[in-house]
Amino acid sequence: MAISKKGFRKIVVDGSEFLWKFNKKIIVSSEQFKNSLLIIDIGWYDRWLYIDDKENKPPDFEPKSITPQFVSESIYFALTKGWKEGKMEIVFTNNEYKKIE
Repeated sequence: MAISKKGFRKIVVDGSEFLWKFNKKIIVSSEQFKNSLLIIDIGWYDRWLYIDDKENKPPDFEPKSITPQFVSESIYFALTKGWKEGKMEIVFTNNEYKKIE
């Protein structure tokens, strides 16, 4: 599953190159395995969309700075959970990672 490189940043984790970008969720793709896709959900949402719709508002989230170090840690977590090829989704909430099954 090759994806366009436009808007992606390069990062190296454990000697492997990855491309990532943030757009509501962090999207990561491996340079080595073209069919790999990692989606990191940090619970971000646009609060303005729910100003008049309190019933459907998602749970509050702790704002997280999306830095290369955070992305690197997220990729390392996914690699330790067996992500190499294919699609994996993880969630980062309350300073903990969880793999979505």
